[in-house]
Amino acid sequence: MIQRDIDPARAGRARLAAIVAALVLGACAAPPKPLGRYMAPATGPTAKLVMRGSVPPGDLYGIFVFDDSEKCSGSRLAGTGSNTRNPTTTTLTANQITTVEFYLLKPNRQFCNVRWSFTPVAGKTYLLNGGAVSANACGARVMDMTNPEAIKLEPTALRRNPGATTCLPLAQSKAATVAGSDAGQSAPEAVLRQGAGTEDLQGLIGQ
Repeated sequence: MIQRDIDPARAGRARLAAIVAALVLGACAAPPKPLGRYMAPATGPTAKLVMRGSVPPGDLYGIFVFDDSEKCSGSRLAGTGSNTRNPTTTTLTANQITTVEFYLLKPNRQFCNVRWSFTPVAGKTYLLNGGAVSANACGARVMDMTNPEAIKLEPTALRRNPGATTCLPLAQSKAATVAGSDAGQSAPEAVLRQGAGTEDLQGLIGQ
């Protein structure tokens, strides 16, 4: 059974509010609830996560890490960026499944998001790289950049929200990957959609 968020539009507005707060109030400001800020693990084996976005002027993006990687729930804002600024590198708990999201926000209140699950290996460095790939879509990929001279697609990465789904079960994600879904694409696309309210954009347009 395909799993869906209870209210995707509301979840989108909440993510938007978190990104706006972080960009407008500064990196040390806490995003509004119910979304919290991602806290890197203080103990245990970790892997690095580098976050990058290629977006036009005026677009903003956020990177989220989920508390529950299997159910894609409990979004935590790990960083925000624009065409002039990238988020600070963070760390992830290694050797367990992790779900991350690239969330693109446009000035006209349209947004799109791409979710991936993968298993970071201790000591390695990963890149979540996303951006606008056309006027109507965004894309993102998880890369293994442990060797910066030979950056490659992360083989354990599974797309969790292809098409109209919001959190495809892991077993189905694996099956889709084996069947070739997204194979060979540098940035699998997610379609832009309307969902941000005027109140969420207050103080953002024109920044």
